[in-house]
Amino acid sequence: MRTLIALVAFVGVAALNLLWWWLPNRPVDIAGWTAEPLQSVSFAPYRPGQSPLTRTFPTPDQIDEDLKRIQGKVRAVRTYSSGENLEAVPQRAGKYGLKVWHGAWLNNNEKENLEQINLLIDHANKYKDTIERVIVGNEVLLRKDLTANELRRYIRQVKQRVSQPVTYADVWEFWLRNPSLADEVDFITIHILPYWEDEPIGVDRREPDGTLSIEKHLVDIYKKVQARFPGKKIVIGETGWPSDGRMRSDARPGRVEQVKYFSIFRSAAEREKFDYNVIEAFDQYWKARQEGTVGAAWGLLDAQRRDKFELGKPVVAEPHWRTLFALSTIISGLLLLGFVSQRRKMTRKAVLLFAFFAQLVATCYVQATWIDVSRSFYFERMLGVAFWAVLLALFSYALLRGIADSLTGRMADPSLYGARVREAWRAWRELPRRRIWQRADLMAQLLYLALTLLCIFYLVVISIDWYDGVIRIGDFFRQIAIDGRYRDFPIWSFVIPSIVLMAWKVLTIPRKEPVSRADRMAKALSFGRLLGYDGSKGFVRMDRTFSRVRPVLPEIVLAGLLIFWAAVLLVTEGAVKLHDGGAGGFVSADGGRWVIKTLFWNTQANWFAFLALVMAVPYLATIYVSIREPLAEPPADSYTNKW
Repeated sequence: MRTLIALVAFVGVAALNLLWWWLPNRPVDIAGWTAEPLQSVSFAPYRPGQSPLTRTFPTPDQIDEDLKRIQGKVRAVRTYSSGENLEAVPQRAGKYGLKVWHGAWLNNNEKENLEQINLLIDHANKYKDTIERVIVGNEVLLRKDLTANELRRYIRQVKQRVSQPVTYADVWEFWLRNPSLADEVDFITIHILPYWEDEPIGVDRREPDGTLSIEKHLVDIYKKVQARFPGKKIVIGETGWPSDGRMRSDARPGRVEQVKYFSIFRSAAEREKFDYNVIEAFDQYWKARQEGTVGAAWGLLDAQRRDKFELGKPVVAEPHWRTLFALSTIISGLLLLGFVSQRRKMTRKAVLLFAFFAQLVATCYVQATWIDVSRSFYFERMLGVAFWAVLLALFSYALLRGIADSLTGRMADPSLYGARVREAWRAWRELPRRRIWQRADLMAQLLYLALTLLCIFYLVVISIDWYDGVIRIGDFFRQIAIDGRYRDFPIWSFVIPSIVLMAWKVLTIPRKEPVSRADRMAKALSFGRLLGYDGSKGFVRMDRTFSRVRPVLPEIVLAGLLIFWAAVLLVTEGAVKLHDGGAGGFVSADGGRWVIKTLFWNTQANWFAFLALVMAVPYLATIYVSIREPLAEPPADSYTNKW
């Protein structure tokens, strides 16, 4: 009978699990998405392990393979450098029917700039049939690598020695700030990236009249630049959307969102007769070191040269969802099998509850680990993936072990629990190491503390921008830069220790027990009862002290930091920088003003802040219970009774 109940429970939770994975990953038809090739695409042929930062470059044969891979998807490619083996692009693009917008990479090093300029001129003259446009520099004004006058000198050098039209490429705002450069180029190349705008725009946002805000923005910016430079041809040199990474305001990265953007943009381009280049051909893992996950995920194809989507066909948000469903179902099945085979005394209700929580934990663990694995772009990130996989596995074990013990009446004596953080730490230190795996309560408490500190750390680094830190070790200097725009929200890493744990704790509140308890709800939610009520008549021992505050000082600090930084996160994610000449807000160094305009628009930030607040609940409940405890009585002969 027990086997039948377990089988029914497994089938039921597996069906729920299937629904969980299938619903958000159904193929989506995008209106206006056609199989027509795009005009041009940014072409950076770096593969995993290759990077211009480490000067490990693709070979000419690899470049040839990549050109062949995008044949039929685009009509031209744009390069950003003339070195790094990229002569192979104009050399071999012609045989695949591709034209080239060839570029020189400029920075603040004059020697390197001259090398790039000379190579660009040489290639432009050598491959005139393939190179149709020449681009001198990319976003050097944005990065402040060069002044407008320095850039002007390089543009003139190239114009004098090539026959193709010459341009410079930068974000549209920097053309408006440096209008004199328009006289030096044959056409103006602007970048319009709604995701990276100071006020980001989501692909689904609409104006009051129902038009898509992102389409209106694209057309308005194009016409604004066109009006500022009448008679000059305007080319959109970069536009696109990331397929993975963190949200900015309501701008959500994703495969479906990426295709929606391309569809919206291409419709506008056909109507307005835009000349354009999209970014980019392949995902570039090396960019993750500077720009996080979102920087590595702008490709039409992934880094392994697999299609993320096909032109004109439905799109799936997570192509691997079937594998993830199967893996999470197998894990939960094994957990349930272990529970049923190892626990002799159990009820039908116990089997059903354990099956549900085993599946919930398995699904959340697979989801969290897969997101981390899919973002392990370099070695340090791989170490982080391994760390989180082990940490979450240990906490999941402690949680499920506690649930199993609670459902079968095998929990440890509650009086051995650590009622407060200090007491839990003391009990952990005194515990014989061979008994660690047997004390799920203490293991859960210590791991919960570690996860709390990590949650606070992520809240801080996502909320702040800091560029002035320097580490000095002897003659070695290392500058530290923290930019929250490039940090992912680690939502799934904290779902198990917040929502799943809290769901179990709340479920134990109405549990029938042989004794009555004061402040029952607060105690069930507290740190001392981290795994909830176990159905026994035991009590968690809370030692009386002479102070109400000192014993719960760790809880006050941890809960305070979680709540404070969750609020800071929401405020910073709701702030946008405007360059409209208006008044109010916080004025930045570049003249823009920060105002709170998109509060609660970023659903990823909202979720992460919510998880942080949920993780604060056990500490707040412990503070409440501790404060309501009577204070200890001083001894009769203590100095307080003497005059």
